[in-house]
Amino acid sequence: MESITDLQQHIRKRLTEIEDLDERKDAREILLEGLVPIFERMEKRYLDLENQIKREIEIPNEKYAVSMTVITQKDYDPINGTLYPVVPALLQEDKEQEKQEAMPCIIYFAGSYQKKAEFEKAADFQGVDDSGKSYTVRVRKAKCYQQALSELYQVFVYNKICWTTVNTGYLDRFYEIDTDGETDGNGLKIDFGSYEEDIKNDMLLLWNIEKFTFQCRKFMVPCMDEKYYEHELDLKNYDLDSGYMLGINEDVLKVRHEKDKIIMTSLKESFRDWEAYRFIEKTDTSSHGYTCEMLSNSRKSSFFQNYRERQESSLGSRTELFWMVQSFEHNVYVELEKCEVLETPPESCLEGDMNPFLGNTVFPMETRKTLALYFTRKGQKKNFCEDMVRFFVSQIQLSVCEYKCVGILMDSHL
Repeated sequence: MESITDLQQHIRKRLTEIEDLDERKDAREILLEGLVPIFERMEKRYLDLENQIKREIEIPNEKYAVSMTVITQKDYDPINGTLYPVVPALLQEDKEQEKQEAMPCIIYFAGSYQKKAEFEKAADFQGVDDSGKSYTVRVRKAKCYQQALSELYQVFVYNKICWTTVNTGYLDRFYEIDTDGETDGNGLKIDFGSYEEDIKNDMLLLWNIEKFTFQCRKFMVPCMDEKYYEHELDLKNYDLDSGYMLGINEDVLKVRHEKDKIIMTSLKESFRDWEAYRFIEKTDTSSHGYTCEMLSNSRKSSFFQNYRERQESSLGSRTELFWMVQSFEHNVYVELEKCEVLETPPESCLEGDMNPFLGNTVFPMETRKTLALYFTRKGQKKNFCEDMVRFFVSQIQLSVCEYKCVGILMDSHL
């Protein structure tokens, strides 16, 4: 049967074969007035589902690129509209507001990668408060920034978007002061010795992600089963060039993207203050003080990359390794020269440690052979070369299950 009309004609034809008129009448009521409407409703639901699938679109991963830079807090431009604090609570004006929990003292290390590695291994420092009381001070990675990145990863997982390693070259330079709970470290005068000139106290980390809330603004139409409700976030009210994700929300059962809108399925008929994330594609660095270079994980759009992501396959050849490195935009720092498999990692190498929140793997790193990736610097660039190697190694590791990946910057002393 190709349509409901064909079914009706077939039923009427077969009804003429029933000689008893009372039985024919009863059969017509059951089949034409009972069964056919059920088939009509089923056909309508299948058509609705087919149209829904046709309307759903696949958002390219390039829409979710993450870019970062740093500025001094006094230079933050709240009307820039493209770059936002990774941890808004660290803004000076927010610090003056009453808080349930005091923010730790955050410092930024602006020295070379080698000096940063030495700084992390350094022994305790000494600090004094306004009253002259002395404190033993240690430094550790800024937990608030590490937590922000981990939460972003969970948002990607929730939205079923393929994760691309975020370049944490700036983020990993932020540290918090630890005094074993005696004080939050704010207001202490700390003697950092030979590292003093590299310590900045007023730096702020920005990224191209805006977190916003939206409301239920119109009557929602029940889904086909009349049990759930579909809520719509109209992206025409925002920037259509940007990528969007829904914040983790237990009230939302399903999310799908259609042209210029996001549809959310929920048991709730109405809502308020649902969270969403906007990934701004075109960042504006013309604001005063926005002079530091941008570190990004944005990629060039290519057939090979799009095909690989759809297949979710692992890297299987040296050529694919080189293609992956070349697929990232704005790489003016290093280039991949060669790779080789070793039984054990070399003594001086850079780890792929930019995805610490991924947890343990099925196959422990300690039992794997080592895939050594050799990089050289491009041009005269000196800053962030080691961080770029760490970034590429971290990203390649996501696609290589049988080896532990490490990077070697061939003209580096590390």
